[in-house]
Amino acid sequence: MSKKNKHRQQHQQAKAPDSSPTNSVQPIVAAAPMTPEVALAIITATNGTAIAAATEADMEIALATPPSTDVSTLDLAAAAKQVDETLALCRARDERLAKRETELAALEQDVLTRDEGLKTGAAALEEAERALKADQSRVKEAEARLRSRGLELDGRENSLRDRELNAEAGFAVERRASLRQLDEEAATLREELSKARAQIAKERAAWEAERSAEEERRREEQRHARATQEAKIAVAEKESAERLRLEREQLTKDRADLKKRAVEVDLQRDVLREDREAFDERVARRAAHELEAAKAKQRDLEARLESAQAGQDELYEKLRLRDDAERALGNRPLEEVKKELDALAKERASLKAQLAKRPNQDVTERLATLERAQEDWETERARLTQESVAARTALARASIAVTELETLRDQKAALESARDLLHTAIEELRKDVNERIRRADGVSPFPACSQMDTDSALQTQTPVTDAITDLKAFCEDLQHRIAIDPNNQDKVLFYGLRDIRCFLGGLAMSRLHLLHGISGTGKTSLPLAVARALGAGSTLVEVQAGWRDRQDLVGHFNAFERRFYESEFLQALYRAQCPRYKDLVNIVVLDEMNLSHPEQYFADLLSALEQAPNLQKLDLMTAPVEPAPAHMRNGRTLAIPRNVWFVGTANHDETTKDFADKTYDRAHVMELPRHRAQFTLQRLPARSPVSFDALWSAFDKAQTVHAAKAKDAYAFLDKSFADILGRRFGVGWGNRLERQMLDFVPVVVAAGGTVGEAVDHILATKLLRKVRDRHDTRPEDLTALNERISEAWPALEKSDVAKLSSTAIVRDELRRLGAEETA
Repeated sequence: MSKKNKHRQQHQQAKAPDSSPTNSVQPIVAAAPMTPEVALAIITATNGTAIAAATEADMEIALATPPSTDVSTLDLAAAAKQVDETLALCRARDERLAKRETELAALEQDVLTRDEGLKTGAAALEEAERALKADQSRVKEAEARLRSRGLELDGRENSLRDRELNAEAGFAVERRASLRQLDEEAATLREELSKARAQIAKERAAWEAERSAEEERRREEQRHARATQEAKIAVAEKESAERLRLEREQLTKDRADLKKRAVEVDLQRDVLREDREAFDERVARRAAHELEAAKAKQRDLEARLESAQAGQDELYEKLRLRDDAERALGNRPLEEVKKELDALAKERASLKAQLAKRPNQDVTERLATLERAQEDWETERARLTQESVAARTALARASIAVTELETLRDQKAALESARDLLHTAIEELRKDVNERIRRADGVSPFPACSQMDTDSALQTQTPVTDAITDLKAFCEDLQHRIAIDPNNQDKVLFYGLRDIRCFLGGLAMSRLHLLHGISGTGKTSLPLAVARALGAGSTLVEVQAGWRDRQDLVGHFNAFERRFYESEFLQALYRAQCPRYKDLVNIVVLDEMNLSHPEQYFADLLSALEQAPNLQKLDLMTAPVEPAPAHMRNGRTLAIPRNVWFVGTANHDETTKDFADKTYDRAHVMELPRHRAQFTLQRLPARSPVSFDALWSAFDKAQTVHAAKAKDAYAFLDKSFADILGRRFGVGWGNRLERQMLDFVPVVVAAGGTVGEAVDHILATKLLRKVRDRHDTRPEDLTALNERISEAWPALEKSDVAKLSSTAIVRDELRRLGAEETA
């Protein structure tokens, strides 16, 4: 039996028969009288509790201190009170010890957690080592805290010892026995502590051994992986050598083809020379025709001048005749002549009356004579009347004759000057036409496109990546390649995987993209960065506010210069058909696309993109031209290649136009977020450009694998929202939306997204867009729509409905109308 147990037994034998066998001390009641017996009972109970909580060091200190021999009754009461306080301190120490045991248990749990972490492999080993170091630091800190707490407990136990010695006074024998028992229990505790430490050391050693074995296994795996990789590299080198041999054979074959083509080119050159001679003859005939027309115009002007001179001479003649008439009339006024004629007429009448009264032969003869005279007179009168009218007219003209004469002289001088200028202009025009004919001889009306046909860089194919095995991994790789521009290390572009998945899905869905967002969100940077990451071709076209028709976008033909002014847009379409870019993705970015109405200047392409791929073309000329660029059909038509996408950026303010619904319906619409997602950048090695066929094959594969999900997504959209959108908002859709979802949803899912993510984008950009900013929208309709989304969405996907773009649009509309959201 240990000293502590013996002391505990002796203490129990020394108890008063009526003492209560409990470990707690009852408080002293003020009404009870304090007697030595009561004090003894209290001290005995307190001593038992203190001994149960004491350590071996506490017992040794208590035994080494001699008891006091002079103790009074009042000292015993004070000692009892001190013992009660001591017990409270002992309880606090017990709580701290329990907390230390809890910390030890937590440390053991950490060790178990690290053991489980070792099973995760080499990737988690380093993290486990860091956790171990942290745990070791915590163990050391815990041990330091325990040592500190031990010192604190030692101090408090020394104080307790002094109080107990003063309290126990005459019970030294019993206390020594109790201390011996405490020594035995302390030894037992020390032994248990040593065993626990040995167990921890053993477990730590086992963990170290397991960690060493894991490191050895990882090294072995790395050696095996290195050997496997070296073998793959050897196989790749062998395949590369074989491809090099095949390429050399192909190069030899190409050289033979080039020689053959050289012969064909010589033949074509002879044909072109004959065509040139025929063209010279046509130009000479046209020049002769234009020269003859100019001469005819000159003759016409000379005839008009002669006519003007003849008119002037006629005026002079009429003026002379008027002067002669006035002299014949004695320069009398016309009124006087008219009066005289009237008097003569009266006289003739009178004579006729007299003659009638004298109808003899003489009278008859005279009458006949008078009648003849009358006829002559009337004839003369008519003539004089006419001359008088002519004289009046000449007189009226005579007042302005001098001015007209001066005017005619000025006109004559001006016409002569114009004739001289025309002669000079015709001569210069003849020289200019001859010079332009000489320069245009054998030159293509499309100089930029024809120059691309002779550019060796554009006529050489580029090695490409022919396969995309996993769209999800491709999307993650694309995110890091977009972020870092090798040519501009200072500029980093952060785009979230959701945005990149959406952009890829849009490439599969439509050839026309519309990117919305406030200024500075990277609308223009995204398509250009995607093109750079894919190794594709890209062209930036800045739309102007004054564009009205397709000539502003494509360019126009100058018939006089016999030249087509090719825009950047047209050159991008032609460049995409050259061998350098023929098998690559090509992106044409229309910056600030809605500064003008796209439905006007982009109308031909909107219509062409709705046709079958082999029918998508632009008619640039009304008649064929020679020589035409190599990729132009029939000398006047340019095909729109399948590997070209058109991406328009758009802001919405007072300087821009709104897109028509037909443009939105045909396009893939994205609204870039205000804040971009941040992630840890990875600098990836360079790779070959991604081919158009590889990307399109990956899209086809995804659309085949996930076709059922796409059909279910459309069925969900049609079943859940067709009724409420059509009945309350007048919004509907047709077969085009179904085709777009069958193309868009599978690609988003294959790229790592969800069906809910794809449906949310279609619902927000294709349908709920038509609900925005309407004057006839009622708050109760928006609330019903929000409730419908919340009720129907769990059937499609278990996600937070409040975070959907669709519900965000409904909430914005409710706020715009000043209504509180109830859903």
